[in-house]
Amino acid sequence: MLSRVLYLESLLITTLLVGSFLGLWIGLRALRRVDKTIKNRQAHLYDMLLIAVMTIPILSFAMMGILLVLA
Repeated sequence: MLSRVLYLESLLITTLLVGSFLGLWIGLRALRRVDKTIKNRQAHLYDMLLIAVMTIPILSFAMMGILLVLA
């Protein structure tokens, strides 16, 4: 039971961290006007979403290990 709670907590923390980092990254690219066309902006957004979907589960296990050591 404790492992499920730790995993869900680490999944939530990791999702918030990765989401905020990628949001900042996309925001900075929008401010600097790196992508000129809508197609380029959309492609970059899809790339960032794919990176988030692939890294969040992996990083959540690392976060769970950190939470387990600290608990």
